[in-house]
Amino acid sequence: MIRHKFYRYIMVLIALPFYASAQNSNNFKATDRFFGVHFDFHANPDTRGIGKTLKVEDVGDLLDKVKPDYIQVDTKGHPGISSYPTTVGVAAPDIVQDPLRIFRDETAKRGIGLFSHFSGVLDAQAVKDHPDWGRINANGQPDKGATSIFGKYADDYFIPQINELSSKYHINGVWVDGECWALQNDYSPAAIAAYKKYSGKDQVPHSGRDADWAAYKQFTRYSFHQYLTHYINAVHKFNPKLIVTSNWSFSSFMPGKVDAPVDYLSGDFVSDAVPDVEFEARALAPQGKPWDLMAWGFMNDKNGKGFFWKSALQLEQKAALVLAQGGGYQVYIPQNRDASLQLNTVPMLTEVSAFCRERKAYCYESTPIPQVALLLSEDGHYNESPGIFENGQGGNNNVKGMLAMLLNSQYSVQLLQEHHLQNSLSKYPVLVITEWKKLSPEFITKVENYVQQGGKVLAIGDGHLFTKMLPDNTMADKNNIAGLTVRAHVYGKGTIACIDDNISLKYLKTGNDTLRLAVAGIVTKLFADPKVTVTGSAKVHVTINTKGKSTLIHLVNVNDHFDVLSNNQLDFKLPAITNQLNISVTTAKPRAIKLQPANTDVPFTYVNGVARFSVPGVEVYSIVELVK
Repeated sequence: MIRHKFYRYIMVLIALPFYASAQNSNNFKATDRFFGVHFDFHANPDTRGIGKTLKVEDVGDLLDKVKPDYIQVDTKGHPGISSYPTTVGVAAPDIVQDPLRIFRDETAKRGIGLFSHFSGVLDAQAVKDHPDWGRINANGQPDKGATSIFGKYADDYFIPQINELSSKYHINGVWVDGECWALQNDYSPAAIAAYKKYSGKDQVPHSGRDADWAAYKQFTRYSFHQYLTHYINAVHKFNPKLIVTSNWSFSSFMPGKVDAPVDYLSGDFVSDAVPDVEFEARALAPQGKPWDLMAWGFMNDKNGKGFFWKSALQLEQKAALVLAQGGGYQVYIPQNRDASLQLNTVPMLTEVSAFCRERKAYCYESTPIPQVALLLSEDGHYNESPGIFENGQGGNNNVKGMLAMLLNSQYSVQLLQEHHLQNSLSKYPVLVITEWKKLSPEFITKVENYVQQGGKVLAIGDGHLFTKMLPDNTMADKNNIAGLTVRAHVYGKGTIACIDDNISLKYLKTGNDTLRLAVAGIVTKLFADPKVTVTGSAKVHVTINTKGKSTLIHLVNVNDHFDVLSNNQLDFKLPAITNQLNISVTTAKPRAIKLQPANTDVPFTYVNGVARFSVPGVEVYSIVELVK
């Protein structure tokens, strides 16, 4: 397939009048955050000449060409130094002109949202100036970079400064950084007193060797939820229209129900490897809030050195992985040290923006059709996580590996937690549970009832959680391409199959295709009739969802790799999938089938409730629309 550049040009021209009028910046809503650009530079005490080379015309030119729905700009980074002339916080020592005023004036003229990048728990300057606001390590030493969520920092400093941004600059929202992912146990006097009240115990654990260590970590998590609720309620009281999130809250780092008044969910992914992006997007998608993910617009070379801009193509592929799950997308471009913009990125951003906008009508805020449910266990996650909120531990990586295996076999997969499945498990034809070491007894009972009533479960690992459904004498079968030991047992009206091997992480590390094919064959026995089947390439990921009256099949090319150039720079490659893809969909007879965003008619046959058709490969991201 060729890139339809002329078509894209016409689509952008048609849409031009709607960009500025789509929303008034004074009435900006969380759901208006579809495509954005994030700028920051984390000013420090030595930063000089802020605003010196920032030009109004440069800001306006970028906004007019890229046409973001919103931008996020630096106001206070982790060093705790503000890059605007604050009267509440600590301003950088040499602000030549106020960059935030320029950004606000230029975005307001165009009806574009303005969000503050604002560091929360991490604030080195606040801790330096107010040692009693700081977190204390387990050894009794102060943390030089992190504030305490139990101290006076939030009420005396953090909240007042956000309110200053609201009243002085009329920002539309705040993207609070340096929070859940940076959180550690706190041993300040206020924290210890709070724990004793919370637990009723006098002894405070200080390491994993101590009794109640897991309980102290859980106390810290609970306290952060309370802290988050407190400060968001406070800034909402001052400005009810302010749109607030905390970076990575209620994500794979911090699974669980959204029980704090965040207005949207968001996170910035450093690694944009396909399995990582697919995992993070699916972790946010079912949480019931508007959400987006931020791709870093730059990368290092193969040795982790240097600074190179990513190509538009690389950022578009990652956008596709996010958009296909119904989310918004933003790109992170660092500001120069004087807050000016790196204007050489404008052509790249313009292309990525157009790519996203062409597809918005077919993806944003869409609803998934239940097919394969893959468990991201809240209980299992926190049981295995060595820290407070993190996503790199074994349980999450197992899920990531299994997700990659299923997606590479063209299954449409949702990543769901216990609370998502509480009232919806019966809607899913199959539930996949990876090598979690522990699940709650209540959820295990729920899974048993699901199978009893006709559900299908694929469990990975030794099956120790499901002994009621898998008796010790269940016959083992190794008749599969990888020789995996599989035990299957009919339980009530349903079936549970267990692969007695920890294969998920193996696949994540190796991409062993024999393993993938073996698992696909086992899933097929449990789930013989998925709603959609796609054949022709193992390098396309499939998602099926609905929006309005249309059923939408998202096809994303994951045939990417890097070539290493002579200077060690990594050159992103995404060869188009040129094989014909043969697709069948179990559905009511559609009035038409279209290939979007080009709106091309797709010939199809319809027999016995199944529509069959073909598409000529995928360049980056195509969407098949079944029109009722």
